[in-house]
Order: sequence, then structure tokens, then C-alpha cells
Amino acid sequence: MFILAKAGESAPVTPAVPAAVSVVTSEKKLQKMDFWIRNPDHFAYALIEAYIENGDADLLASAKAIVDSEEPEIRRDAMLKYFYGAYEPLDTALAPLFSYGLACMRRNPETKQRMYFLLPKGLDVTKRLETELPEAQWYSERAMLIGTFSQGKSGDQLAKWQYRHPTYAGARNGETIACIAEEVRERIVKLEAACE
Repeated sequence: MFILAKAGESAPVTPAVPAAVSVVTSEKKLQKMDFWIRNPDHFAYALIEAYIENGDADLLASAKAIVDSEEPEIRRDAMLKYFYGAYEPLDTALAPLFSYGLACMRRNPETKQRMYFLLPKGLDVTKRLETELPEAQWYSERAMLIGTFSQGKSGDQLAKWQYRHPTYAGARNGETIACIAEEVRERIVKLEAACE
């Protein structure tokens, strides 16, 4: 729900879902963002790669904040690698959101891709969780950062970012994608030393 609320794009006005608040435009994009929520070390690596490409110091600072905490170890929820990258069926996670009227899925009539919409009731619940549950704040903030990074990128483009790391790319079909937190920490130390 936080991915839809904080990382989704503004929903277009559509007869299929007239009241939608936000949308994630494909299952692949939702899967890639879910992987980064569940594997903060891999997201930190993507932030470093983006920093190297465009020199935005905020990206490096965000990566450092992620790995300087125990977040990669505490928040990690490992995922398996399948033929096209990290994958886990979304049905179980999305079923409560759909059944309680917090979100819905519709197919894009042109591309046939699944589109995931957050509904007004889902936005209300998200805001309430942020207010009432301190634990929810992390999910809100992380989903927002991932949404900013992912803005304007397709699911295929996000997959390419994830495949940049050899551990991710080299994982075999059905194998758990390994943690890379220590490697990311070491890389940040080297980048910071080079900047001094």
C-alpha cells in the first residue's frame, strides 16, 4: 500500500477507475520497487550508481544513510531470482487491499499491462497508519525515496538498474538474491575518500 501511495504516479482520470489517487503502471515496475523496499542494500547500490552517473551528492548521502543504519539487515526480506529478475507473486499481498477497497487492478486497454491503483480509502488508511504506527514511517519514507528514483522509468528500466550488480545478475533461477550490504558500505567509504 505504501508503494502505491508514495511511489505511484498521479492517476489519470479514467472511466475504469474514476476516483483513483495514484497508479503504478505495470506489474513489473511494482515488482522492482517491492524488491528495493525489501532489499535496502540493493537500492543503496542503485543510488550509488546514479550518483556516479550524475554527481548528485544527495544520492550518495541517501545510500550512506541506508547502509550506515542496520536497515539492510533488519529490513531485509529476501527474494528469489527467476528468469527475469526478483519475483514473488503479488496476489497474497494485494488481496487484502483489493478486498477492503483500498486499491484495485485494471489492465491497460492498449498494452494489456496490469495497472495498480490506490483508491481514496487506501490513501486514508495510509495516512492513518503513518500517524498511529511509528513503524509505518519507515515504509512511507522508503517508498517515497524509491518513487522519486523510479519516476519516469519503466519496469524494464528499473530491471536494468537491478541487473547492474553482479550478485543480482548472477543469481540462478530459483536462488535467493544475496545481501550486498558490506560491499556497498566499502564502496561508499572509497567514494567518500576519493572526494576528500
